[in-house]
Order: sequence, then structure tokens, then C-alpha cells
Amino acid sequence: MPNFENILVIKLKQLGDVLLSTPVLTALKEAWPGVRVTYLVGRGTEEMLTDHPLLDGLMVVDRCRDTWSQTVTLLRRLRQARFDLVLEMSGGDRGAFYTWVSGARDRLGFQKLRQPLWQRRGSFTRLLPRPPVTAHTVEHNLAMLAALGVAGRQPPLSFFWNDAVHRRVQDLLRRHRLQPQSFVVMHPGAGWSFKSWTPEGYARVATALEQDRGLRVVLTGAPLEREERLAAAILEKCRGGPLNLVGHLTVKELGALMAQARFFFGVDSAPMHLAAAVGTPAAALFGPTGDFNWRPWGRGHLVIRKDWDCIPCGRDGCEGTKVSRCLTELTPAEVLERLQRWMNQFQGGDPMSLAPPEPLTLP
Repeated sequence: MPNFENILVIKLKQLGDVLLSTPVLTALKEAWPGVRVTYLVGRGTEEMLTDHPLLDGLMVVDRCRDTWSQTVTLLRRLRQARFDLVLEMSGGDRGAFYTWVSGARDRLGFQKLRQPLWQRRGSFTRLLPRPPVTAHTVEHNLAMLAALGVAGRQPPLSFFWNDAVHRRVQDLLRRHRLQPQSFVVMHPGAGWSFKSWTPEGYARVATALEQDRGLRVVLTGAPLEREERLAAAILEKCRGGPLNLVGHLTVKELGALMAQARFFFGVDSAPMHLAAAVGTPAAALFGPTGDFNWRPWGRGHLVIRKDWDCIPCGRDGCEGTKVSRCLTELTPAEVLERLQRWMNQFQGGDPMSLAPPEPLTLP
């Protein structure tokens, strides 16, 4: 196995994608204990990595807002850092360009269709075959390390926050009289509207959790108008009284809060992966996206989806409507039946000790 001292990982993707790359950081440190690891990520995703004890450096780029001066400074930093290995895990042209700029001795990326010559001959010293389509995103990322001789380990996701965040979340729990494990984090929104379920469905689940299970429901979401409207629609239909924290938590605070919850309930989203990263069981609804690629990483989680031939289609809604029938036609009764069975499995025990359950497919 080759020896490396200074490694750059490039992940210019969304919040969840960056979080799903953290097993790579763990695996690198295990393989080369003295190595220095730096990440290059897009603006707005850095909170998935800040405060991480294994991370040595963090570079942030903003394609839309960075000035020419800031861009030149970044390019100079990439060159002057003298990385001896770059792992480009984004798959885009920008990541390939930054890989070339680094001038690292070894520069790895994945092959892609119609890859331009400047990438095949200039950006990368080694292009790897893409993992199987059905591989989980974490497995896809780790495949790059397997090519370096680091194989067999599948580390968990990891997410960290500082003492100030911890104190703020503890104060929030005290103010709302929330005890650890006594509440469920329900995150109904997603970055894409075609991943959304119905307000009626969420309201039915929230009411059942509060009245039948005695679990307080905490609604969370991004500070966006569409997520605030969704939360309002859910609360209007609830017979109980979920705590509405939509728009009031940072990513770090959401993770710290999630770590105290009994479980997470929502759709395929970055907060779903955040739950898995902090060791909290996740129950997630899947529709057009493939659960084989994006299911919560680890043991004890639950995936619920329809058993339709068109799933996963990877499209932004049915016939261009931005609405996915495989989600909107998933009934509250179907979801609650599977959710109740899953909760009964770990009643009084540790759900994360369970083997990963098979995804529930519904007719």
C-alpha cells in the first residue's frame, strides 16, 4: 500500500453528500494514522465537517459569489499545499479542474461517460471504474480507497458540534421540557419538492405518536417559506400539539437535538442522514430516489416505499408535475402500520443493535 502524508478530498455537492463522505475521512486516518486530510467543499455545506476532530484543513468555494481575488487565492492555496494525493469525489468539471490545479502526484477520480480529454489526460493520473449503480453512496465513496488498498472497512457517518451548540440545545430542551428519548424529530421538508409527503400524512403520524406512544413530536425544517407553509399545514391538521422549530435551528443545533431524540421521521433528505450520523434511528419515506443509494447508513433504520415498477425513476415528479405519486399516494395507515411494527422491535432496547431491516414495499 502506498504511503501518503497530505491528502485532499474534493466533495462539491449538497449537504447530505458531504456528510456521506465522512466515512472516507475515518478510513484515511485509520489507514495512514499520521496523514493530514483537507476537504474542499461548496459554500453552505461546510457545517457537515467543521469541529470534526479528524479533519486537518477545510477549504470552501462559492462558484456564484467568490470574487476573482478569492478564486485566485483558492487556486494558489491548492497549489502551495503540495498535496501528494487528491480524491475527487464530486464527478464534475470544477472538481476535475481543482484536482489538476493541485499538481498532486496522485490524482484519482471516477470514469464517466463522454469524459473530456483534458480530464482523462490532464486532471487525473488514475481514473477508476464507477461502482455498481445499486451501490450505496457511502460504498461508492469508499470504492476510491479500495483502489488504494484500503478495503474491508465501512466506517459510520460522523458529525460533531462544539460546546456552545451543546449548551444552546440543552437550554432549548429545558425550556420546552423535553427529556432525552421522549420526543421524535419530524422533518417533513426536503431540498426538492418532489420528495415530499402530504401534510395530512404527517399530521396523522404526529397525532399517533403523541396520543398512542406518548412521544412529543418536534417539527424541524429549513428557514424557507415553503417549509414554513408545510409545517403550518401539518399543525393545522394535528389534534395534538407538536413543537414547531422550523427555521429556528442551525445544522449543528439540529444534529445536537437529533442526538437526543427517540428517532427521526421524514423523507430522503440531509437531516435523515444527519440522524444516522449522530446514532439516532431514522424512519424514512422513499419515492423517486433509490433507497439502495440513499438509505440511512448503518443498522436499525427503516425505509418505507411503494412496490411500484417505476420506482426509483429518478425524476422530479410524475410527468413533469413536481409531485411524486409514489409518495403522495402512500397512505398514513400504511406508514403507521410499518412504523408501529418497527418501534415495537426496539421497545426498551437499543434499535441501533438491530440488523438493517428490509425496506417495506407497499402495493
